Amino acid sequence: MNIEKLLERLYTSESYYKSVDEEINEIAAKIHLGYGPEKINRNRNPEFKYLFEFAKSRIRVSRKFSQAAHLFLDYYSSLYSTPEIVGKYRANRLKGRYIIDAGSGAGMQDIMFSLSSDVSGIEINRSRYLMSMLNRKPYGSDANFLCEDFFDYNGDFNGKIIFSDPLRPQNSREKVFSQLSPDPVDIVKGRQGISGYAIDLPPHMKWENIPLDGEKEYISVNGNLNRLTLYSPSLSIGKATAVLLPENRVISGKPEEFQHSIESVLKNMEYLFVPDISVLSAGLLNKVIDPDWKLIYSDSRRSVFSGNSIYEQFAGKQYAILDYSASLDILPKLKKFDAGKIYFRFSMQPEETYRYKNKIEPELTGKKNIYIFKSDKKYIITEELE
Repeated sequence: MNIEKLLERLYTSESYYKSVDEEINEIAAKIHLGYGPEKINRNRNPEFKYLFEFAKSRIRVSRKFSQAAHLFLDYYSSLYSTPEIVGKYRANRLKGRYIIDAGSGAGMQDIMFSLSSDVSGIEINRSRYLMSMLNRKPYGSDANFLCEDFFDYNGDFNGKIIFSDPLRPQNSREKVFSQLSPDPVDIVKGRQGISGYAIDLPPHMKWENIPLDGEKEYISVNGNLNRLTLYSPSLSIGKATAVLLPENRVISGKPEEFQHSIESVLKNMEYLFVPDISVLSAGLLNKVIDPDWKLIYSDSRRSVFSGNSIYEQFAGKQYAILDYSASLDILPKLKKFDAGKIYFRFSMQPEETYRYKNKIEPELTGKKNIYIFKSDKKYIITEELE
């Protein structure tokens, strides 16, 4: 039985669906215990290789979806499907619309859309189409899925929004539209009467490589950049937007070039401030920082400021300064501050990071997470403020 026939049988037979769903979770449990495929598949089930991959995908997305234990995802879908927290945010932003998804994959974003909008997902890959039909079940979703080529779709686009999260190359250094499949320009071109579009793009795509107009919305989840969505001018709330999840913090406006120069850290400063990566990516630093703060460090991943007052609604992380050091020979100071784990918050080669952590962390017996920043030639020892 090939993968399509397996998925079709799962979709058409409720009893088979229940037994296989349970079997996949049993396989996942054995993977967690360290068993390999040969030891798990002692009965030589001919469909085992597919069930094993579904089990690994469920493990992979266990923190992304509340119904992960009942989802059917292939490897690519488990890596790139929109996380539930992002899908629900986006569904709320576009609620009350009629959405047509060009290339709906395994259906996870459309399942979230269906909570507050009418949605039709169009997917040319039959296996992923069948996965989307199965993935509706645990969410009780009424999303409509069609298995066909979007460019052959003859439905009415009038007043509808086109959404797309196109397939993207996994190892390409330069992110450009022509590498996306399907090309977003082709998706929206000639669709008469549409009320707008929302296109998922690689989060690190340069703005000069985006030929379509509209708002660039950067979404972070727990401080990590997760999504860049391009909204048509008709759906835009600003030139650029930063969204912090799970806080549901939204900052929108006109991106501006940040003019501050880097200064040496001042001894009388008490706190460090690191604006969220979504704010940095959207070019909205000027909207979240205090004019009295000093910029002490900047690279492609973060900008670090020092100041003397904390802010309840700051769009990022805040840290209390504990001490300074002229070198990374700081073990006595880390012990003094009850350190258990250390995290570096400046540009450092991965092998250097691992080497230092592996050398020093076994010597630490404390309970606190300590964060090390750098300014000029000084290292700054801090702890995060909740």
